[in-house]
Amino acid sequence: MERPLNTRLWCTLALALAPLATQADPVAPTVAPQVAPAPPAPPPPPLAPDFALEGTSGQTRRLRDYRGRVVILIYEDRDSNQQNNELKRELAERARSQDLSRDVAVVPVANLSSYSFWPASGFARDAVIDIAREQRMEILIDWSSTMSGAYRFRPSTSYVMVLDRDGRVLFRHAGMLPPRARMRFFSVIGEAMAGPG
Repeated sequence: MERPLNTRLWCTLALALAPLATQADPVAPTVAPQVAPAPPAPPPPPLAPDFALEGTSGQTRRLRDYRGRVVILIYEDRDSNQQNNELKRELAERARSQDLSRDVAVVPVANLSSYSFWPASGFARDAVIDIAREQRMEILIDWSSTMSGAYRFRPSTSYVMVLDRDGRVLFRHAGMLPPRARMRFFSVIGEAMAGPG
């Protein structure tokens, strides 16, 4: 018995459309937007080596004695003690105009290793004590260049450093500070003083 025309037509259409039904566009999976990982935090500045040096007060001073204050360290020998005179004058003026002793420790260090024999050592110590009285600040004395070695200071070069309250090196400069470096030096001190303390 022959199927009616409409049934045959329906079957033909169904067969023709079947592949289209199975090839429907798949739904694209939702993908979370890619977020770039945060860059790693920079490592903290290095800790300055500790030292134990005689001070013009007669006491032995260590770096850890200044912990909790921003440290301005100036290290010089007989051939470099004039290189940063302008900076030292500016520091002295600022120290006189505002009392920063609670937050800042100025630590000048004189390398007297070239005078570490008798009787020159006595004359050298007296000369440094006179300068300390005149400047109204204690000066530390490195008699054997031990600090110079630990900090890798070159001879005949003035070194200026700024350490944070934990003794980490924020600024280090060898030789005379030009104007731009001096501006950076005072900026670093201000930032360190504004930090946690």
